[in-house]
Amino acid sequence: MDQNVAHPKSLYLYDMTWPEVKAALPDIKVAIIPTGSTEQHGPHGTFEVDSARAREFAKRLAQRVYPHALVTPCVTFGISGHHMHFPGTISLRAETFIQVLMDIVWSLYQHGIRRFFFINGHGGNKPALTIVVNRIRQEMDAKAAWASPTSVADDVIKQRVKSPMIGHACESEMSQCLYLCHETVRTEYLTKGEIYDEALAKHLSAVPVEEGRFWEEITANGALGDASQANVELGQVAIETALDRLTAFLVNFMNS
Repeated sequence: MDQNVAHPKSLYLYDMTWPEVKAALPDIKVAIIPTGSTEQHGPHGTFEVDSARAREFAKRLAQRVYPHALVTPCVTFGISGHHMHFPGTISLRAETFIQVLMDIVWSLYQHGIRRFFFINGHGGNKPALTIVVNRIRQEMDAKAAWASPTSVADDVIKQRVKSPMIGHACESEMSQCLYLCHETVRTEYLTKGEIYDEALAKHLSAVPVEEGRFWEEITANGALGDASQANVELGQVAIETALDRLTAFLVNFMNS
């Protein structure tokens, strides 16, 4: 099978009945679990940005390996405490997020699935996901991994984006949304991030230090980069590159 040819459908749990899942289980080699957030994305992105992007990417990835991947509904609440001062943001505590993911995996384990791949759409979830995949391996003797599509395609994104500080509600993220989930973008409000000089200077510093901060200490309008430069073409390049690379990984992961 040519892994670069997308199938017209994927196994998405919310589109299935239990007899359909039962019939599909003998062919399922991996569960793909999207993780996102419910948090602000500047003046131009809805609260669904991270979750919709992760969900739609996961479904497209599952198409590439159909019928061997089951996609679960997205975990739409993530670790977003740094965005809490922007009205509407909802956050989970890290321990809650970790336990939710462990419970999801435990449930799927009961149905015979032994490999789990998290597609992450929110940076704040990353440390917890590393804990989760290690716990799954150590406590359940199952295989687990996670990836963020943006990070997987980071090199091709940086070739096309000129803003010195991107990563949230920026031209890269909004371009991906225009390609995957257009409804999450308020195109008439696409604007540049109002990044504070001090925050930009720290970002450009050569010293790799992680500092705890609230998001409004970094940017006045909640955005980074320049989303007015967002376009479908950039989104397509980023997403399709990540799909190609993660398809190759997933094929090996499923069969290892």
